[in-house]
Amino acid sequence: MITGDRLRQFITFCAVGLFNTGAYFAIANCLHLLFSLTETVSAYAAYLALVPISFLGHRRLTFASQGAVLGEWTKFCIVQALNLLLIWVVTLLSREGYLAGWQTFAVISVAIPALNFVAFQAWVFARKLATYP
Repeated sequence: MITGDRLRQFITFCAVGLFNTGAYFAIANCLHLLFSLTETVSAYAAYLALVPISFLGHRRLTFASQGAVLGEWTKFCIVQALNLLLIWVVTLLSREGYLAGWQTFAVISVAIPALNFVAFQAWVFARKLATYP
């Protein structure tokens, strides 16, 4: 059953994600069109530029975490590195003809965010439960 807090987290997670997506699109296109960087370099640079913003948005807004910043930042970066690895693998599989375009889109646009929500909730910004003797 979804609690009110989980629903709020999910809606906020989506809002932060939509903001990041818009910012990513703007930054990547500016880097490519204004500075003549390749599309790949522009995409990765925009992604990396938004990692701290995404972290702060999810830490403060989505999960209202009071945990240790350095530990959460480290875990968040691990999740982002795994995201990039998964995107690279899926893109490679798509180029080689193993995945259709819609499958690639589904993994990158639906599966990765869903996995991130679970990882952020269960690991990155997990609240420690009180223990009783």
